[in-house]
Amino acid sequence: MKTLIRFCLGLFVGMALTASTIYGYHFIYDYEPSIVVHGELTDDEKLAVVETVSSAVERSGRWVSSLGLAESLLELSWIRDVSIARSLDNRINVNVDVKNFMARVDSETALTEHGEVIQTVREPPSYLPTVQGYPLKQSSTDVATLKKVRARFALAGEKVSLFELTDKGWHITLETGHTVLLGDSDLVARAGRFLRIHRELDLLDEDTIIVADARYNHGVAVRTEPRHRDSPSDSDLAVETVQRE
Repeated sequence: MKTLIRFCLGLFVGMALTASTIYGYHFIYDYEPSIVVHGELTDDEKLAVVETVSSAVERSGRWVSSLGLAESLLELSWIRDVSIARSLDNRINVNVDVKNFMARVDSETALTEHGEVIQTVREPPSYLPTVQGYPLKQSSTDVATLKKVRARFALAGEKVSLFELTDKGWHITLETGHTVLLGDSDLVARAGRFLRIHRELDLLDEDTIIVADARYNHGVAVRTEPRHRDSPSDSDLAVETVQRE
């Protein structure tokens, strides 16, 4: 038993001396830590992480804590989560998860799945819909509703290209050019009512677009307009009809 205790004590002392020697060497010779970034990041995002960690080390010294580094990185708006692991060879391993985008605001700004409008390093993917008129901070419930609306259109084979928040509520533009005003409540149900009449109307004339208002308890108000403003039309004023379920 005494032999086992002496062995464990010797092992502990040996590890402590080894660690002290390595850290002492880095401290005495002012050895710069190497920073290794892990995660599905672009080169620009990795560079931003390295620069942030380097700045934190420069401000706080070689003995900056992993918690301090993580807090500095979480100040970058596009980072969702981060973990730091330091090794005896003076290496700082940084694992980064980025926030998921639900829509793009412009080439440098995106709407996240949690309702934040953030500045990004990477350009939001072009396949995402654009969102306009959205406040800088919104509840994740509202974003979840927009995701359901987009999914509802996708199931019908239609792609949403624009979510626009107006004084009348959410206005949706499809990739085909057709538009529908959904208002500010029951968005998914209203999208469903529009889609039930959309396919039939979409086949009527390729040179026209559908302009619909689905803010009704039943049915959808629909009119058609020339796809190109310089195209001839029978009337300057489109006729509005109500398609009922």
